[in-house]
Amino acid sequence: MLLGWGTVVLARHALTVSRALGAAPGEAVTALCAAQLLSAAPGPAAGIPAGLGLSRLFGDTVTPPASWLLTTALVILTAAGALTALPAWAHARHPAGRALNTGPA
Repeated sequence: MLLGWGTVVLARHALTVSRALGAAPGEAVTALCAAQLLSAAPGPAAGIPAGLGLSRLFGDTVTPPASWLLTTALVILTAAGALTALPAWAHARHPAGRALNTGPA
């Protein structure tokens, strides 16, 4: 999941506004991560069954174990959460007032 520049600026703005309204840094980062995970969850949920269906359609009779498929889905969601949380946490450590006064970098 790649974020465009506009999405990053909007996420920073939303994080800063929530901090200015009294959210603790951890609360703001958790909310942003939850929002990103909600948009990332349909990927593995639709992609794994579609991949299995296509592999059967094209004649591959070997199906990976369910534990591998579950691990793959969890790794994808963990990566999406980490790629959201690390920059958000770094941004949340700065005072909200200074970030509201500056425009996009």
